[in-house]
Amino acid sequence: MIDGLNAYILTALFWLTHAGVFTGLLSAFVVFHYNHKSVKEETTRGKIFALLTLPPVAVAIAYLAIPAVSKIGFGQMMFASWFDTAFFTIFSIIGVYSGIVLLRQGMQLFDKFKITATVRSAQERNKKTDVRSIADFLPRDKDRFDPLKYINFKKGIFLGINEQNKPIYIDSGDWETAHIMLTGRTRSGKGVATQILGAQSIMSGELFVSLDPKCDAWMPHIFKKICESVSPECRYEFLDLRQAAPPQINLFRDCSAGTIENMLIGAFGLTEKGDIADFHRTNDRKAARVLAAWLTEKPGRTIRDSLVEFGDEWEESAKGFKEMLSEMAELPAVNRADGQGIDIEKLAQNGGCLYVVGDMQNTRIVRMQRMILMRLMLLAKDRDTIKTTPPIIRVLADEFRVHISRPFIISLGASAGWRLLSILAFQSFGDLEDCPGDLSPKLVTKAVLENCAIQLSYRIKDGDTAEVLAAGTGVILVDDETKTVGRNLALSETVDGKRSLRQAERYLIDVNMITNLPVPNQKLKTIGCGVLLGVGNLAQFCFTSPVIAERTNAAITPTATPDAIAASTLSVAAAQLDVEELPAHNMFGTAPTEADIDEIVIEQKQKNLDPFDFPALPQATDQDEDYLLNQTDNDMFS
Repeated sequence: MIDGLNAYILTALFWLTHAGVFTGLLSAFVVFHYNHKSVKEETTRGKIFALLTLPPVAVAIAYLAIPAVSKIGFGQMMFASWFDTAFFTIFSIIGVYSGIVLLRQGMQLFDKFKITATVRSAQERNKKTDVRSIADFLPRDKDRFDPLKYINFKKGIFLGINEQNKPIYIDSGDWETAHIMLTGRTRSGKGVATQILGAQSIMSGELFVSLDPKCDAWMPHIFKKICESVSPECRYEFLDLRQAAPPQINLFRDCSAGTIENMLIGAFGLTEKGDIADFHRTNDRKAARVLAAWLTEKPGRTIRDSLVEFGDEWEESAKGFKEMLSEMAELPAVNRADGQGIDIEKLAQNGGCLYVVGDMQNTRIVRMQRMILMRLMLLAKDRDTIKTTPPIIRVLADEFRVHISRPFIISLGASAGWRLLSILAFQSFGDLEDCPGDLSPKLVTKAVLENCAIQLSYRIKDGDTAEVLAAGTGVILVDDETKTVGRNLALSETVDGKRSLRQAERYLIDVNMITNLPVPNQKLKTIGCGVLLGVGNLAQFCFTSPVIAERTNAAITPTATPDAIAASTLSVAAAQLDVEELPAHNMFGTAPTEADIDEIVIEQKQKNLDPFDFPALPQATDQDEDYLLNQTDNDMFS
């Protein structure tokens, strides 16, 4: 009986070892079971792991029990087949190794799958941005559209479209009371925004003045087209301040003595700066008062005339002031004396566009740009706003850094009440640090931020500027996710399935978004996107598209008659000679004759200077072109 039982047990053990060879692969679950024992609470997964460990453990016990049972029952030690033993051992090693590999790498993949497959809680709010996946937070690129089709003054002033392709309109009340700030790197979209804003300014009867120190490739042509489409009375004037341009304007025309004095002080920087040179500036300001009174008494006279009248006196008492006036006198564009040049006051009454092209580096021209801005500001200030409501004068100060002056910055808040509104375009707040010595960069930055209620910001790389702009969009609450990370038996970190959310804050449109906004792509014909503040309750994305216009020479031809062009040639020729070589009336006279011009031409030819090919000026006569061919100053047409 006992021998039969032993034989049955031994037979069962042999069968188990032979049939359970492949159970060695399940030894991986032995690893999983011991790894899961670190979890204190009992789970279904833990129970499954425990059950799956039984087959390989039972087979292993059978291999060990066969020699013992055979020795006790039959007095002879027997062993399982070496073939079965070898395969079971190999499969067990493979199982254990596979378990360790799965714990080290498979769990990482499983964690990623869980994150992807998990349906997030509906209670979770926005999260913080990640610059590596910033495209998920930004609007997609959009194709160009025709902004003129969206113009509807009943709804307001059209600016662009939002992410849902809905038009964005500036409220008419805000448009008539708010300054506008445009920021962004080069070619990000600032010029496109000014195209549509300037076009609607002209259409609504305002005087739109563009102070452009670099001569945009499209804006002059667009604004001329808009003026022509409004009415014949809506004039387009192109004022070229560069050295080669003919006489086009007398900046002091129809100005009071006080206006002229303030223009000179503001443009020449004659205010007190708190340094040792303040003593000399008192003499310069006195000379400015004298000049202002003299120009008022003798309308039509120019700065060149004043140098003849007071030059010797100022050489002793106000030499610095005289030198700055001399530089102004060397610019023909602002020394038109016939009284028929550009009339800024009339433009302000009737509306239209004054497009001013200047320079970013030439000190003389930069001063004239500031003087024109001062002229517009003082003109707006002196108008009667009680009995009548004068038209708005809207000024685009492109590359604003070159237009900054103390009078303009100090008056920025009050100028809206005078119905002088500004569009200030620059790249970053670092540009505003390049300001005159009588201003502090902090003052300029604060004045611009506080007074520009409407702000449109395109892509920018300057971190400080992006931070300030992002802060202006406001703060929202977001959820930060926290998870528990553990370490398993294979020394691999795994994420617990549970996670917790905690409240955090970020800007509505943060720095990552602003520094990665879509920019125009010429090849793909996509448009730029900016962040718009001050229109609506919340900051929003705004896509702006260019206005289509045909480029013509007429749009960039200075406003000057043939007589004025002839006067310009005399001025340039005289500037190349010593003052003593010409009679005073030839250099500073108000109506140069053909004889005067011929005299200069002959003198130039006598110097045996080689002629230089100059481009023909539009609307110039054959005589004017012949004269220009004899000029030798290459810089004149640079």
